[in-house]
Amino acid sequence: MTAPNWHVFHGSGEPRPDGWDAVPPPMLARTFTGAPLVPPPRERADQPDQIRRKLGAGDIGAHQLRPDDLDVINAALLCRRPLLITGAPGLGKSSLAYLIARELALGPVLTWPITSRSTLREGLYHYDALRRFEEAQLPDAGRVELADYITLGPLGTALLPYRRPRVLLIDEIDKADVDLPNDLLHVFENGEYQIDELRRIRAQRETVDVFTHEGREQVSISEGFVQCNAFPIVILTSNGEREFPPAFLRRCLQLQLAKPERAQLERVVAAHLGDSVVREYDEIIETFIRRRDDLGTLPTDRLLIALHVLTRAAGDDLNQEGRKRLAERLMQPTESGG
Repeated sequence: MTAPNWHVFHGSGEPRPDGWDAVPPPMLARTFTGAPLVPPPRERADQPDQIRRKLGAGDIGAHQLRPDDLDVINAALLCRRPLLITGAPGLGKSSLAYLIARELALGPVLTWPITSRSTLREGLYHYDALRRFEEAQLPDAGRVELADYITLGPLGTALLPYRRPRVLLIDEIDKADVDLPNDLLHVFENGEYQIDELRRIRAQRETVDVFTHEGREQVSISEGFVQCNAFPIVILTSNGEREFPPAFLRRCLQLQLAKPERAQLERVVAAHLGDSVVREYDEIIETFIRRRDDLGTLPTDRLLIALHVLTRAAGDDLNQEGRKRLAERLMQPTESGG
């Protein structure tokens, strides 16, 4: 099926030759002017391996995404709006961030795993006041610089004024305290934030260097204020464990992922384990689909686990019934996942 001309992201898993340059400028309301521009992050040596672990090989991406899904994803990219992806555990919601980063050549993905204790400030930056105090008391302490104890968080790093947007995965936002979605509203709307500790000293020191979330590069912050230049690609995932405030939902585009059908499951298996496993373990894939339908949900990774173990046990002369029993023991339901 030919992709519509307006789609800049095809979900194919193949990097576009023109990368992010294929994406047209945003509407005026989503245009930001943060400056000076920050150099793009250095590519991690293990980034290709990380992508392969997340996505598999071969025909990746297409195994999960339907045409309607691609419409919503592309609308979020074109409009520079956060994308809230909801669905049962194990559907590969978080993998979409890596798929977008690979296809549009946007570099390493920033990740912010959410817990019930996560706060907006944690996502923006961390100031280690205790370590600064302790080190200031050392006999040979010398001058203790405030900036040495400030590190940007994943959201704070994503909002730096990069020319090309960073991809930020905010994973399992439904696990957050009830206040966090509302706390994100200003940041999502204005693409900016302040570092209070640096604002207080701006008269004495206008510009300071702090480490990014990756911890390998420093960036200059002027007067404790940060605004993006290209709004980041924000992917939020939710397992549907709670409702979100209407104001938060208005600032996001929403995508509900459905359970993958048989053909999609086969592509998942082929991407991670090879085409031969699809052909050899056809009956196990069918068993997984029946169990998933009976239970209502069953993470796709349980199928991959079962099939991987079966390929390792192939030399033990398991008959068809033995393979089925082993697979069923491994394809147990789970109450959490991503």
